[in-house]
Amino acid sequence: MRRSLRLFAAPVVMAVALPSAVAVPIQEGKMVTFEARSEKVQAYLARPAVAGFYPGVVVIHEWWGLNDQIKGVAERLAEQGYVAIVPDLYRGKLGTDAGFAHELMRGLNENWAVDVIGAAADWLRSMDAQETRRRKGERMAVATLGFCMGGRLSLATALKGKDIQAAVMYYGSVETDKEALRPLQAPLLGIFGDEDHGIPLDQIKSFEAALKEAGKDASIRIYRGVGHAFFNESRPSYEREAAHDSWQVTEAFLREKLSAPSGAPPAGQGKRTAPPPPPEGDENPNN
Repeated sequence: MRRSLRLFAAPVVMAVALPSAVAVPIQEGKMVTFEARSEKVQAYLARPAVAGFYPGVVVIHEWWGLNDQIKGVAERLAEQGYVAIVPDLYRGKLGTDAGFAHELMRGLNENWAVDVIGAAADWLRSMDAQETRRRKGERMAVATLGFCMGGRLSLATALKGKDIQAAVMYYGSVETDKEALRPLQAPLLGIFGDEDHGIPLDQIKSFEAALKEAGKDASIRIYRGVGHAFFNESRPSYEREAAHDSWQVTEAFLREKLSAPSGAPPAGQGKRTAPPPPPEGDENPNN
């Protein structure tokens, strides 16, 4: 039986290119290298095909590593008018099974990972500054977007005061102490499922309350009837309706917080698109 989806309330000539709700052509994704803590870091880069003034997104992978699924997320963002980069936090290793993925995650130093994510944001801005001619005083706005382990790191990057303008976390570990949330300056979107055994509903609610008490610009979405990793279409945990709706929420949040009004370059065919919409006749939770 299909679950109905409900939410808890909670002088170079360039195209002026803004994030779009319609897929635009993108370049072939490629691996790039940048430096963090005197170390060469590999990353996957996806970007629109037409030169323009785009915002950036640092995508942070799950405990599985830099695999094809998370590269596809970067490509979806590129289709919507963002330059997206996914740093390889595992230095070339992939979590081929849950046991090894857990081992890789446990071996990851959070402070190092946050510095890598911050360096990735800086690299995007450096590339943008070399390729574009923005008006004086303007620069690329950059957000972080992470899933599972990457969700926690998206939050941690914002808490550490890295130069980002927005943060999105999908089902990452939370902070429930309002004092720990005091340093948060970037707007935050948190997306969770109420059947996530790793991040219980009471913790999510405490996180939401602490953010409110601390006076932060934060929005928490909790999807009923779904568990951990519901966005990952390559896993058995995938929930199509929640994935589709949460992606729309994420796109709207990024458009707003990166100061990009609705609009787009001419639409075209990209390599990948956002998760497909629910079949006709299914309940729309936002109606």
